[in-house]
Amino acid sequence: MTHIARDVRFGLRMLWKSPGQTAAAVLALGLGIGLTASMFSIVNGTILTGLPFERSDRLLHVRCSNLAKNEKQLPVFYSDFFDWRARQKSFSGIAAFDAGTMSLSGDDSRPERIDGAFASANTFDLLRVKPLLGRTFRAGDDVWQAEPVVVLGYGIWKSRYGGDPHIVGKTVRVNGKPSTVVGVMPAEFKFPVIEEVWAPLQLDPAKIKRGEGDGVEVIGRLKDGVTLEKAKAEMSGIARGIARDFPATNKGIDAVTEPFTRAYVGDEVSSLLYTMLGAVGFVLLIACANVASLMMARASQRTREVAIRSALGAGRRRVVAQILVESVLLSALGSLLGVALASTGLKLFVAAIAASNPPFWFRITLDPTSLVFVFAITVAAGLISGLAPALQASRANANEILKDEGRGSTSLRMGRFTRAIVVLEVAFSCALLVGAGLMIKSVVEVRKLNLGFESRDMLTLRIALFEAAYPRKQDRARFWEQLLPRLSALPGVETVAATSFLPTAGSETERYAVEGRAYATPQDLPSANQDAVSAGYFHAFGSRILAGRDFGRQDREGSLPVVIVNQSFAAKVWPRQEPLGRRLRLGDGKDGKAPWRTVVGLVPDLQMGGIDPQAKPEGFYLPIAQDCPVRVSVALKAHSDPLALTPLVRGEVTALDHDLPIYFVRSMEEVLAKSAFFFNLFGVLFSIFGVSALVLASVGIYGIIAFSVHQRTQEIGVRMALGAQKRNVLRMILQQGMTQLGLGLGIGLVFAFAVSRLLGQMLFRVQPSDPATFAAVCVVLATVALFACLIPAQRASRIDPLVAIRYD
Repeated sequence: MTHIARDVRFGLRMLWKSPGQTAAAVLALGLGIGLTASMFSIVNGTILTGLPFERSDRLLHVRCSNLAKNEKQLPVFYSDFFDWRARQKSFSGIAAFDAGTMSLSGDDSRPERIDGAFASANTFDLLRVKPLLGRTFRAGDDVWQAEPVVVLGYGIWKSRYGGDPHIVGKTVRVNGKPSTVVGVMPAEFKFPVIEEVWAPLQLDPAKIKRGEGDGVEVIGRLKDGVTLEKAKAEMSGIARGIARDFPATNKGIDAVTEPFTRAYVGDEVSSLLYTMLGAVGFVLLIACANVASLMMARASQRTREVAIRSALGAGRRRVVAQILVESVLLSALGSLLGVALASTGLKLFVAAIAASNPPFWFRITLDPTSLVFVFAITVAAGLISGLAPALQASRANANEILKDEGRGSTSLRMGRFTRAIVVLEVAFSCALLVGAGLMIKSVVEVRKLNLGFESRDMLTLRIALFEAAYPRKQDRARFWEQLLPRLSALPGVETVAATSFLPTAGSETERYAVEGRAYATPQDLPSANQDAVSAGYFHAFGSRILAGRDFGRQDREGSLPVVIVNQSFAAKVWPRQEPLGRRLRLGDGKDGKAPWRTVVGLVPDLQMGGIDPQAKPEGFYLPIAQDCPVRVSVALKAHSDPLALTPLVRGEVTALDHDLPIYFVRSMEEVLAKSAFFFNLFGVLFSIFGVSALVLASVGIYGIIAFSVHQRTQEIGVRMALGAQKRNVLRMILQQGMTQLGLGLGIGLVFAFAVSRLLGQMLFRVQPSDPATFAAVCVVLATVALFACLIPAQRASRIDPLVAIRYD
């Protein structure tokens, strides 16, 4: 300990003696550690930490997939859930839930639409969360037609009911149905994502048919001693058994079992987050390379000191330890700056994602786990940046150095080590810049995307009808027929349209059969996007009918079933053929009752699948009066400020049904921003990483080349004394730098290709091997490296030979 304390004190004095070099090293390491700590905290808070429940690592999510058809996420039908529950032995229990929105009404406050979920009675028991007041669900609450009950979230209990301590036992209306409040959950509980109201998932056994229904999500708690791998194998085996027993509905269907948080973040986003963590690791390595070059320069200037210490009996281990202590001290100082940068960066990141309603279990902060990670990378960075200079300095020949009349600096050469540093910095920078370039190009493609519709001065909102109050299609159709004309008559409204999903906000997918084509099983039917829209929908969004006609008042329940298809659908299903007059049957066709629908119109693509690189563009539209959906988005084209129409719209809806709230009230620009949020956020992050790498690499290359020139001052003087011209010296230095640049680019392009593969699923209309991006990165790096080499090269060409020869 005495040696360590002495080395620390000596190291601090040496760092203080070279404030410029120390500041440069601390800044480089601070940037690298800060970015790496930030990215680790994001990964840790979104994926690794898990749900904030007792032994949450035992909570798993189970879903369906059909990899043969590239369908990675499929709903779990009720029949499959019941089979899983009866056959599985790996879980202490499994529960089903269906998240969405619910309406609360029945008091003096206006009706309110709130994120909520219907869940099996055992859901809260599996999560092991106790209520703040009352109870959660108990056996029998989820039995069909049991007495309706509801559990409230802490936030809605406070905001809507004023934190009433006697709320338990009172009656509220949930989706228009009187329900008894039986409990209030703690403040931090919003399972599964941001929900604040929970009702039992009551299923009518008589209406449950295999392969039918809206589908649910499934969560289970592993029994003690059962591993994730065993549960995966069992659930997959059960799914295969069901597929053998019921091939008509379950052919190719497998069960995917994974940690709950991983399921909600998604494979694509998880892969992107881990890729970005690796990317900032490159930034940290570049910073370490810079510090290593600085440490090598310091060691070069201190060779006489090291030689004297060796002559006085200091062993090689002591010399190495002293230099490593200095590098770790630099890293520790850098970590202080890095923690400050990470803390600020994480606050900005949390603020940026707040509008996207992240899951309640996201804990993106510098928690103890993140701080342990910071400590680990601080030590690692110190060792990585100091080990090579320490070993190099400890190998110096003390006798030769002490015989040298100069300071001994010429006895320690940077040689291969510094050349390797330049190569690695260029390689890592190339990989990061390619990733950043691809993400930036995706953002540009999103922003210049021709959406095919108008979005200015448009108010959008959503309305959900209660099935209890509007059980029949006729009831729902009548409501929309009454509401839309009332909204059209409001002052300041130009046009009104209704749709099951707004453009860019996603859509439902539906299987379909084309008349005249045979399909072996329902699983072989193709699928496409499906929306239900009102008459005038395309006009309201500034689109047009390319062929045929729009929907009209004649397209109602009981009339000829019709459909409008988009260009992508027509090109896929009837290439180079006229789609008008052809017929489709929607659904899986198992009961044979679905009618044939006639194509009456062709329209442009309106981003039905959302702004998603994996989304299918093809889709079709049904008349809202024939489909009669429960949930509908309404879009109003305004003459001026669209949000000013909100109170008027709310009044018209309440006039028709005082229990109905409007929700998701946004301008269409806000809807588009929300749809493109993912690309903008991660494009900015990758840009920060790429620019940081470029700055660190350019500074590092400049420093190394400059020090190399400094080390070769006498050699350059001798060359010029013997007749070498300035251009010869200039060419020599530039050739050295450009050779290292070329090698670094060669290695970097290999790294970049690997990074681009990992980013492939995240890119929008950009190929992972986009040649323009790769070429641009090479040009930028070559230009930066050229200037980084040119300054010291010009300085070398101006050296006075007489001064250089006497240089020691």
